[in-house]
Amino acid sequence: MTRERRRRRGARPGASAARAQTGWRATLASFGGFTVVGLVVFLVIALGAVVWFSRPTSVSEAPLLGETITLGPATHVATVGELQITPGQPPVGGPHFPRWMAGGVYGEPVSDGLAVHSLEHGMIWITYNPNRVQPADIDVLKKVTDDHSRDVILSPRPDNAMPIALASWGRLLTLERADRGQITKFIETNRDRSPEPGVR
Repeated sequence: MTRERRRRRGARPGASAARAQTGWRATLASFGGFTVVGLVVFLVIALGAVVWFSRPTSVSEAPLLGETITLGPATHVATVGELQITPGQPPVGGPHFPRWMAGGVYGEPVSDGLAVHSLEHGMIWITYNPNRVQPADIDVLKKVTDDHSRDVILSPRPDNAMPIALASWGRLLTLERADRGQITKFIETNRDRSPEPGVR
């Protein structure tokens, strides 16, 4: 038997594997290897993306627009009868349902209790009486909502006594016609100035 073969036979099993597990490889293995570390890195990045895209938009420091409405407690309730609703106008705060709504254009009336919860999160709720507005006004409202879809809910509300109502937490502005500039100013001034801003 040659000296080289004897040397190979005499090598301790696993010696090369032990050498490979020193330094940074051993440290990585102690954390579960590439798969576990990669998964942790992915989750951190995903969480960062969620936080980034959920961040509040710029918050105005200008005086709030619209009439100030006195509110009851911002508690969660289960029935419509527990909401704080003044006849003829949309609610702008107070008791609301536990769930909230996403922004966007809604073709049918929405739940007052869900919309109020969205107001608590800093959103703007634009409602209109479909019997008192022109199609051109609705088109303007839809365009403004599309421009601010993260922050605005648009829906018809036949119970409204006014043609158009803009609501933010504790504030109400009523309009006869859809003035795009005025509506945009209300959105950009009043959004995210609420008890729980930025939640979407």
